[in-house]
Amino acid sequence: MKRGLFMIVSLALILTFILTACGGGTSAGGVKIDEKAPVTVWIDAARKPAADKYVATHPDKKDMVKFEIVDRGQFAAKVLLFNNSGSGWPDVVFAEAQIVMYNADAAHNFPLDLTPWVDKKIIDAFVPGSLDPCYTSDKKLLCLRNDLAPMVLWYNKPLMDQFGYQVPTTWEDFIALSDQVAKDHPGYVMGSAGSPDVHLFWPSQCPIANEISVAKVQINATDPKCVRVAKMIDHMIGNGTMSKYGQFDPKYIELANNNKILMMEDAAWMGDFVFGGKPDSSYYKTADHQLAAALPLKWKDEDKAYTGAWGGAAWMVSRHTKNPRLAADIAIYMTTDIEVGKLVGTMPAYGPAAEEWKKGMDTNPLYAMNPYDIMKQAAGLVSTAAFTDGVRYSIGEGLKPLTTAIEQDKPVEPTLPDCQKQLQILAEKEGYEVVTTP
Repeated sequence: MKRGLFMIVSLALILTFILTACGGGTSAGGVKIDEKAPVTVWIDAARKPAADKYVATHPDKKDMVKFEIVDRGQFAAKVLLFNNSGSGWPDVVFAEAQIVMYNADAAHNFPLDLTPWVDKKIIDAFVPGSLDPCYTSDKKLLCLRNDLAPMVLWYNKPLMDQFGYQVPTTWEDFIALSDQVAKDHPGYVMGSAGSPDVHLFWPSQCPIANEISVAKVQINATDPKCVRVAKMIDHMIGNGTMSKYGQFDPKYIELANNNKILMMEDAAWMGDFVFGGKPDSSYYKTADHQLAAALPLKWKDEDKAYTGAWGGAAWMVSRHTKNPRLAADIAIYMTTDIEVGKLVGTMPAYGPAAEEWKKGMDTNPLYAMNPYDIMKQAAGLVSTAAFTDGVRYSIGEGLKPLTTAIEQDKPVEPTLPDCQKQLQILAEKEGYEVVTTP
């Protein structure tokens, strides 16, 4: 009798599997799976060439896939409207990892767990650490990364050689070098403190965006790991080696045009797209192998270096899609196809595509050496405890007391308690329980 019951259960499970594979079953959103259902994909204008390539290489899907250019900044609000009406959700969306996670809360509940739909070999082939922002605390894979933007230490190699300076490996050495630069080469800067979310806090593991779960976050702006960064900013603005202006402020760009940037910790895409080395580039108008990259700096008491990321988007699939296989295949194609990777322009997140992208830097006259291996290592050092793109509230808005102090030539360390209050208010508005210890 038990054996007979076992066989019945086994046959039922097999039948369920077959029905699912053939288009039966239901999706995560309770929708009946239909592998003939059309799919709508929301993209931005920059993704149009990739969309055109998909259509050209998948003529059999031409009538099943519709690409629409939309403003993803409005996506979260639209999801709530779709949830209320019970229809209208797109099947696939291109967006930053922050937007993915923002729409993963109980109110939005949009992204599909891609784990069953993406082969593990594909997942394992992504650049190490690149998919970390796509995973929830319970190991659901809510997106596939499109491109990466880890922070690295950019430096002007000819200037460093001319001045006889060694590239620092710790933040303590970085601060000490700033004193030497202030004394021996005044007027040269080692970075900017004017970023909207003050990215210098990321490598210190400053806990202002440590998401413990979808509903809980650690925020402690007065933690010693935050205080030491505030002290560094005050010290270096004080000795003149850190600009109070943001990277795209005309006054900072003027420093770059005059070759006064000795080094700066910033995103990987800054090399090609900002330093540039072309007549229309923001920083360098000519290329003479002057730019090099080093690994993110380490605080001496940390077990390793950590860094943050500024940019790097992703593809997510709706849990409401009727055709999860096709939707997931589009996300896979957009992130893993080698030719699409070349269209991205920034560092692809998928390993094989990134290795192919790397070759373009070998002959780029901007670089003193190919920075790809540094970028790849840095991508694996992005700290999830400080990954500000992974939370649903604005870090830039929360740190407004600090950035205002910088603008007004006031010390930033005393503003940390006010930042704590502001960050907590913003997080609680997004439904987080805020704790100061993990």
